[in-house]
Amino acid sequence: MLQPPAMYPAPALDEQIAQIRNVALSVFQAGSAVFYWIDDDRSMVVADTTGPCCRYIGRYLHDMQAFDPLNIDRLVSSGKRVATMSHDRSLAPRSAFERYSRYLSDSEIADVLDFVFWQDDEPIAGLGILKHRSDPLICGETLRVAQSMQPYIEYQLGRHPRPRDRRRQRELQRVYGLTGREIEIAELIRDGLANRDIAETLNIGLGTVKTHLLHIFQKMEVSNRTMLSARLAGEPGWTGPADRN
Repeated sequence: MLQPPAMYPAPALDEQIAQIRNVALSVFQAGSAVFYWIDDDRSMVVADTTGPCCRYIGRYLHDMQAFDPLNIDRLVSSGKRVATMSHDRSLAPRSAFERYSRYLSDSEIADVLDFVFWQDDEPIAGLGILKHRSDPLICGETLRVAQSMQPYIEYQLGRHPRPRDRRRQRELQRVYGLTGREIEIAELIRDGLANRDIAETLNIGLGTVKTHLLHIFQKMEVSNRTMLSARLAGEPGWTGPADRN
């Protein structure tokens, strides 16, 4: 994954993520952390960074993630929900860790405590607590506390709008066969945008919006925007066609 960090939403506006990060930093006596969402393709979408150890996050995303023993693919494949660099470096080949250790040294990171959070058997987010050389070391008690906190944070993240929205989008794909663009347009209609506003928002032609809208109505078996919005909102009485499940 060689892409710059994306933000969802802007860190300063996401009070829930900031609260989780601040509690974790306090409990684990660290000054740096990175919170990220995990997309369906297991790409890392950085949502919040804080502290001096994050100053090279761009380098990590562009050049170093493949060598990280605790990167998304390795953590998910291992089944670990809590891991540390000091205990779990063997998740990567020795040559990869040796290269990655130079990045850790440049970033003044002595150790990393990583969490993976799941929903419906899918990884949805991660939190990395980055231990500076001057921070207290990670010990057995640290791991015990981390393992007890992981389910609580996981539950809290399940109530965040992003995983809730992504779950709804997956259901729209599964139940109604909507494409990604059709889901975008359906959700903008739900938010009250007119066709012309949708065209401007998505930078597509008005005729294209109308064509997509026709396909959405057909697939979801509705005849107007009000019915579509009600179905998207999950109002009582609106359920998917029985023969599609």
